[in-house]
Amino acid sequence: MSIVNVLENSQIQEWLAECRSINTRRSYESNIKRFFTWYDKPIEDFLALDSKEMRHAALKFQNEHPNMNPNSVIGVLVALNSFLQYLDMPINFKGKRVRPRPDLNSHNFSNGDLAKMFEIANTKQKALLALSCSLGWEVSAVLELDGKTLSGFVDRAKSESQQFIYFISQRHKTGAARLGVLNPLCLEWLGKWLQESSGLKVRKRKANRKTKDRVVSGVFDITAEGANKIMRTLARQAGIVTTGRIHFHKLRGWVMSGLSRSGFNEFQIKYLMGKAIPMTDMTYLQTLREEIEEKYPTAYESYLCLKPSIPERLIKDVTKKASEEIEKLKQERDTFQARLERIEKFMDEHIRKQQETLSNITRS
Repeated sequence: MSIVNVLENSQIQEWLAECRSINTRRSYESNIKRFFTWYDKPIEDFLALDSKEMRHAALKFQNEHPNMNPNSVIGVLVALNSFLQYLDMPINFKGKRVRPRPDLNSHNFSNGDLAKMFEIANTKQKALLALSCSLGWEVSAVLELDGKTLSGFVDRAKSESQQFIYFISQRHKTGAARLGVLNPLCLEWLGKWLQESSGLKVRKRKANRKTKDRVVSGVFDITAEGANKIMRTLARQAGIVTTGRIHFHKLRGWVMSGLSRSGFNEFQIKYLMGKAIPMTDMTYLQTLREEIEEKYPTAYESYLCLKPSIPERLIKDVTKKASEEIEKLKQERDTFQARLERIEKFMDEHIRKQQETLSNITRS
């Protein structure tokens, strides 16, 4: 079947017009074309099938592509079923659809990896890396942040002497509310980059199918592909020994891991990462922000800082112990001094008496 004919079908066009985002539409276009190119019959013929025959055709596509990544197969079947749901003809796969495959081919960043990458990065790269690791958001959401908003956060942190800035956002993919956090390292380097790039203009890009609808950061002048390229470049220059491909989305996993290791519970992590929280638990959101703001500084010091330093809490503890030790030594010194004074007084008295005795003997 002609690929053009697939997308020109009126029902396909109506279905695609209802997609909530450009990314979803692009994904559905690609996957629905893949299915009907394989099916190689008019769409009308497929829609004339009963539900059992549709399921059989969909599962046949799945089984005839054993070498395709299961996640890609699922993408095709999801697009097909979305189209059929639009027509009130959804397929019930009855558990026969392949299971998703976890990402086993990407490198999982350690704190040491990111610290090395941050160390050799330039100002722009430091700002991007610090911002991404502070938020833990998907790349598109990071790139969509505008300079005016970020500059306002940086200025507020300086004017109010705040180390952490918290703000409410909404994740496009889930529609869920989420709490954004800008940590001290992020605020520092974001401020430097915003000042350094204040006179720069976003370069013009040629409009083409692959990039015309992609997010272009007004702050960093890059697309998602550019962000991934920066990550790969930094990893290579830092001499990171990788266990798979370098991908920006693994920063999100690094943040989630750090939050979990810091003792954040499921709801707190979901609220920070923009994952949907069931309506039955929505009332819990009233206290989530307060709990997160209380715990986050310690989590940052322990697990989420790209530039390791002696935590302020540890400095305070060491200073307190040192002060206690000094006070103890002072008390011991005072005790020893008092004992020495008593000994000196005793010796003076003893010598005086000996001299008196000797003087009496001499006179007699």
